[in-house]
Amino acid sequence: MAESRAKRMQVVLTLAERAEQQAGQQLSQCQAQLNAEVEQLRQLDDYAAQYLNIYSERKTAVRPQELIAYSGFIQRLGDARKEQEARLKRVETQLERFRQAWRIARQKCDSIKELIEKLTQEENGLLEKRLQKELDELVGQAYIRRENAE
Repeated sequence: MAESRAKRMQVVLTLAERAEQQAGQQLSQCQAQLNAEVEQLRQLDDYAAQYLNIYSERKTAVRPQELIAYSGFIQRLGDARKEQEARLKRVETQLERFRQAWRIARQKCDSIKELIEKLTQEENGLLEKRLQKELDELVGQAYIRRENAE
């Protein structure tokens, strides 16, 4: 007998599950990257706050060259923060794309599982009908044999 449709669909389900796992791995890696970018931004903010705090606590007179260097450094810190925020935004966008891809892959797997369940139920129903028909024929043949034997 030929292989049932439900069993043949198992191959499709296996492929869909692999795709879902791959999408999940990409999502997980991107989430880790996002966490790292957030941590880097936090460290940059902490460093800037510490630097500003140390510089503001200085009691001695500030020379013009120090003030220029300080101003330039603060400007570079601001630029680095803007760069980090842009990087963080890109990773968040990428994370959302990976999340959507994973959702789609998950829905596809669920749909295939539902189809396999439906096909299995249909096939079982057909087998039950076939079995019932055969039993009815056997009972009918047994009845005819008894009638002919009498």
